[in-house]
Amino acid sequence: MDKLVPVFKEKNIRVTPQRLQVYAILNKNHQHLTVDQIYSKVKEQFPAISLATVYSILDLFKMHRLAREVRIEFDKSYFEIDSGAHHHFFCRRCGQTYDLDLHCEHREKEQVDGHRVEDFQGCFYGTCRECQGK
Repeated sequence: MDKLVPVFKEKNIRVTPQRLQVYAILNKNHQHLTVDQIYSKVKEQFPAISLATVYSILDLFKMHRLAREVRIEFDKSYFEIDSGAHHHFFCRRCGQTYDLDLHCEHREKEQVDGHRVEDFQGCFYGTCRECQGK
């Protein structure tokens, strides 16, 4: 966690234990977590934290490109460490989300057909290899 202090200071983010904890949770194994999942994990360490505070922290992280919000399911947002635009694979059976390292020629472009690209999210849906083996 001490490694994060300079990152936060460089981006003019006030360092708080709650912010450090949210970032550590996202960073652990580069998980894709819902707000509720993050909230329940942070609450273990900080029982008085509110859901609104977790939302505020995530908004702050998104603004400073420390975290990304990914819409994989229509009604849910997932959050992950911002490691740049990349594809995802969502297993419809177990609900696990995986990062994919696929090349997409349009992903690196700043413009596509005259449109300015500001973000990119691509997702494949199916059954993961672990669920296929069951």
